[in-house]
Amino acid sequence: MRDCLSPHLPRLQASCKRLVWLNPRGGERLRVIAWTCDCRSSVYELCHAGGVAFLRRTRRSDAGTTEHETHRWCLHQGDEVWAALLTGTAR
Repeated sequence: MRDCLSPHLPRLQASCKRLVWLNPRGGERLRVIAWTCDCRSSVYELCHAGGVAFLRRTRRSDAGTTEHETHRWCLHQGDEVWAALLTGTAR
């Protein structure tokens, strides 16, 4: 493994919460607050836009790149979901 600076997602926990992944809205101004390491085929980002938070997932493969986003939450709840993702209790 390389000397990565960003976190890697751990294995899923048995009681993992399944997130709903939607097509991206696009065209909105957002700020990427945190992200996982890009050495894996799937990269996750915590995004803030207009007072709400959501997660964005980018998957890379030989066929190309696909992006999906979660529902929008208040900032506090978005941060909680991000923490759950990093601990393997949400995906």
